[in-house]
Amino acid sequence: MTSDSDYITYAYLETTNYCNLDCSFCNRDEVIGPLKHMSLEDWGKLLDGLKHHPIGEAKLMGMGEPLLHPQFDVICKIFKEVFPKCKLIVASNCQYNIKEGLEFRRKFQECLKYIDVLYFSIDGYKENYERDRAPAKWSRLIQFLKDFETINRYDCDVVVNYVVNAYNIEDIEKVDNLRKENNLGVLRLNIAQIWDGDVKMSDDIATSGYTEEQLNYLRDNWSKNIMGRSKWDFKDCFWVNNALYTTVEGDVKMCCLNTGAESFGNLFENSIDEIRLMGDYQNVKKGCNKNNPTSHCKNCSYKELVPILSYLGIQ
Repeated sequence: MTSDSDYITYAYLETTNYCNLDCSFCNRDEVIGPLKHMSLEDWGKLLDGLKHHPIGEAKLMGMGEPLLHPQFDVICKIFKEVFPKCKLIVASNCQYNIKEGLEFRRKFQECLKYIDVLYFSIDGYKENYERDRAPAKWSRLIQFLKDFETINRYDCDVVVNYVVNAYNIEDIEKVDNLRKENNLGVLRLNIAQIWDGDVKMSDDIATSGYTEEQLNYLRDNWSKNIMGRSKWDFKDCFWVNNALYTTVEGDVKMCCLNTGAESFGNLFENSIDEIRLMGDYQNVKKGCNKNNPTSHCKNCSYKELVPILSYLGIQ
């Protein structure tokens, strides 16, 4: 790399593609390969190939539920040994038994020594939650939160991550009250997007069918909780310049918004710096930088999201 502007500062790393849910907004069944947990040996090799980059924030997630990795506590520990100053973020669907005395509880609590921010994914209330996160059970979530009361959080900031769609807007306040009752951190609202590069947000009523009344409700009551930027164009995309998305197999994708795209290369076959200099990668990067995106970005749901975020008053 020849310039500081080319270094990776944000990483989105998948260590397992196993999942215990079939969420309505997830396209994992269309894009994942054989079910796999990344071995600790491969994890070490992957991080060794990235350690020269000043990664300041990383998410250990992807098309799987991170905590299903049988050695996820060790995964987190190794990551922090390589990147001790990096902000480590993990998401959980909370569909686990963490009662006292269980081995899973011990591993879960051990992870919290290394995770800086843990997202509890709670999208909707009761029936709506179970619909969008099938086969999740609301009762299992409530039991998880009850058992979590006695977990040592260490210095981990545990927050609620809520994916908003046209069918669960009315549940936001209920989940926010649940958050307060369980002494959790902030409520993060993410307007639902599509992770399939061949599908537009407008193709799905759940991601495009908001009424004016619903949008006004979000703007007037929840704008401070909504994530994202309204002043955004392809030239502002940080993924092409300073971010990394990898699958459990080590395949490099451009971003988490086009998970079905062909891999640009594999980290167990080429270095990340070599992959980022390859023609296909450079074409996508240059297209975004010139605000003339290639076909890879034709259905970017973040671009589609901009008018909604602007209406909601998000800067």
